[in-house]
Amino acid sequence: MANPQEQPYTEMVKQAQDALLTLLNTWTQTFQQALSAAAPVNPEHLIDQTFDSAGKLVNAQLNAQRQFIKQAAASGTAVAETVRAGAAQMTEALRGGSVL
Repeated sequence: MANPQEQPYTEMVKQAQDALLTLLNTWTQTFQQALSAAAPVNPEHLIDQTFDSAGKLVNAQLNAQRQFIKQAAASGTAVAETVRAGAAQMTEALRGGSVL
């Protein structure tokens, strides 16, 4: 079972994989249509579809990176708060003369 902290990263990787798979499927279909005897090759259409698919992949990667950064920032904030609380407890303990 995955660690709850790893879950957002795992989901992000899955989204990136799904986007890449979609791109490859679209590309494959486009080339199959272009190479079939029944469909004449339209270079402009092929180029447009290829760039549209690449744009979708880039957008999916950017969204995944945004989510990764947001999760990393949230984790960093939680760690910083824990360290601050521990330092405050230690300071209070030392001021009161008790040792942890």
